[in-house]
Amino acid sequence: MAHGQRLAAEAPVNPLVPVVESVAYLGSGYRDLEDDFGVDEAARRFAANGRASFLPVGTLRGILAAVAPDVVLTTNAPRSERAAVLAARALGIPAVVVVDLFALEELDWLARPTFADALCVLSQSVKERLVSAGRPAVDVHVTGNPVFDRLADPALAERGRALRTTRGWEGRRVITWASQPELGDPQLPRRIEAALIAALDDHPQWQLVIRPHPNDQYAPPTPHPRLTLSTRADDLHTLLAASDVVVTMTSTVGLEAVLLGKPLVTWDLSENTRYCPYSAMGFSRGVTELEQLAMAIDEAGSGQGAAPILPPIGRAREGVLAALDQLLAPRDPH
Repeated sequence: MAHGQRLAAEAPVNPLVPVVESVAYLGSGYRDLEDDFGVDEAARRFAANGRASFLPVGTLRGILAAVAPDVVLTTNAPRSERAAVLAARALGIPAVVVVDLFALEELDWLARPTFADALCVLSQSVKERLVSAGRPAVDVHVTGNPVFDRLADPALAERGRALRTTRGWEGRRVITWASQPELGDPQLPRRIEAALIAALDDHPQWQLVIRPHPNDQYAPPTPHPRLTLSTRADDLHTLLAASDVVVTMTSTVGLEAVLLGKPLVTWDLSENTRYCPYSAMGFSRGVTELEQLAMAIDEAGSGQGAAPILPPIGRAREGVLAALDQLLAPRDPH
C-alpha cells in the first residue's frame, strides 16, 4: 500500500481509473519487482523504465491460486497479462493467448514453447513468424482477432453508402486520413495532412476526410470545399466503409480498413513503423516522401494496392473458443 500510494501520487491522473485501482496496481507491481530483484535494483529499474519494468508474476500467482481457474485466457500485453501466463505455467494451469496484431515486439517470449499452451493469431503470416522463431506449429491457431468481428456486420456497407449519399460524396474518390500523434516529430501528422489538402487542387475528384486520433492535439485546418473533418461523434467503421482509400502511419485504423477490403497507403518513416510495418507485410502501399502520396493514393484507388491474405472477418471469436475447447477436452490416456 505504501508503494502504491507513493507511486500513484506521482502518476498522471486518469479520470477513468479510480485512485484505489492505481494504488493496487502500482503497489503490487512494485512489491513484485522488489521481491524479484531486491530493493536497490527494483528502484533502479523503475527509475529507468517506470511501469514497463513490472512483471507481477507473484501477484498473479496469488490470484490464480485463490481462483483456481480451469484455464487462463488473456492477450499478449507485456505486463500483467504476460505475468498471468507465467504464473499459470508455474501452477499447472493451461493458458491461451490471443495475439492482437503482428507478434513483433513480443516475438521473443511468444515463440518460447513453454509460454502458454496455445496462441491465437491474426493471420497465417503471423503464425509463420512464430514458427520460424521456434514455436511448434501445433500450438498456433490462425483465428483472427475477435475485436474485429464487428466489421462483419452486414449492415456496415449499406451505412457506408448512405453516408456517401448524405454527405454528397457520390461520384468522388473518398480519401480518409487517420492521424495519430508522433512524439518524436509532433508536426509530422500536420505535414502529411497539408500535403493531402494541397493535392485536392490537382485531383478534383477527391474528397478528403480527416479523422484525428483521440490523443492528437488537433487544430482544424483551413477550410476547403472538398475537406471534411470527422469527429468522434461519427462512427469510425461507417466512415471506413464509405472510403475508397485510407491513409495512415501505423494506426490500427489501417488494419481495419484492410479487413474491410479498402486500399491502404502508409507513411513508412514513423517512429512506430518498426512495430507496425504495414507495407513490409504486404498490407499497404508505403511512401517515404510527401511527394509520393498523391500518386500512391491514385494507384491504390485504381486497384493497384496490396491484397493481403487474412482470415475472413466475423469468425475470430469462434476460433478462439475452439482453441479453448481443444485445450480443455479430456485427453485420451492411450
